[in-house]
Amino acid sequence: MMNAKFEGYKKYLEDMTKCYPASGELAQMQKLYAGLIDIWYNSEPDDLLPLFSFDRSGKGLRMLDVQKIKEMDFSNSGITAIKVFALMKDQGLKGTEALISLSLQESIEVIKESLSREDRYSNVLMKWILKPSFMRLIKEINIDTSLLKIREAGRCPVCNAPPGMAIIDKINNVEQRYLACCFCGYRWPYDLVGCPKCGNAKPEKLSVFVGNAGCEQGTRAASCDECKAYVKTVIINCREDKRGFHDIDMDIEDVASIPIDIIASQHGYTAICQLR
Repeated sequence: MMNAKFEGYKKYLEDMTKCYPASGELAQMQKLYAGLIDIWYNSEPDDLLPLFSFDRSGKGLRMLDVQKIKEMDFSNSGITAIKVFALMKDQGLKGTEALISLSLQESIEVIKESLSREDRYSNVLMKWILKPSFMRLIKEINIDTSLLKIREAGRCPVCNAPPGMAIIDKINNVEQRYLACCFCGYRWPYDLVGCPKCGNAKPEKLSVFVGNAGCEQGTRAASCDECKAYVKTVIINCREDKRGFHDIDMDIEDVASIPIDIIASQHGYTAICQLR
């Protein structure tokens, strides 16, 4: 039986869809993610820890070692991939004909090839497939962020992907912003004010967009007029559901806040994770 946390994610997306009844994109994604949540909860993760070289971090290098991907065992992720492909077909998503016919070994090869690419973070399908393994990795990985030269770059210290969202929480009564990787989900501290894409910290060049339904649970779009990028940001203290830093899943928050993406796009801004 699915635990309360995962059931809560599904209910949360259902409530957000009701809040935005005119958003067809949100309704479609809510239905898809309900199926993905079931898959994630019932899938066994792979141990991705051998892919990461911890001695590289002190040199300012990203921890993911792509040279090790070929030797990795992705058997569990291959099984997850087959489940995801089947869900996509059932949901009527385009481009699933070739995927649904892949064998387990062929699915594993697709994972290895995709993970080896520099643009891996833009492959949302791989993100869905590797989610259970990333969840396990984040629990096991331990990084001293003071050793990492990441603040000026705004890239994930684990896999070098850009942030998909951000979180602002209070630590000892001091507000701290964390960026959340758009691919592996790792969260790392970043300056409270400033654009993670270009580093701009001029107040007159920074803006904030909010949704128009009043049920965004503290989520805003922080935008930059210098590079026309934005990052959706969850402000923990503004959430009515009282969920804390460790209670929220950023992939779920990303889907729940699709209406804010639409508003930001209408104003001419592009999400950081979609920029090259």
